[in-house]
Amino acid sequence: MNDDVKSKIYQLVDSIEDENILQMVMEDITYYAANKDILDELNEEQLKELNEAVSEADNNETIDWEDFKKEMNEWKKR
Repeated sequence: MNDDVKSKIYQLVDSIEDENILQMVMEDITYYAANKDILDELNEEQLKELNEAVSEADNNETIDWEDFKKEMNEWKKR
């Protein structure tokens, strides 16, 4: 099973000609092969902010997509 999956992955990667796509695939594979948890790379303040953001999302304290895009467009104009 393991060799079959690897073979299929190799074939798929070998068929990709676009260098940008290959770069994205490499980044994804590197992430999964490292067996790291992204949380391990965050400092205490970043973890606190992430937990607050998750809590806000869980409590539906969010804005809709259209409002978000408007705010980003305003921010870009500054």
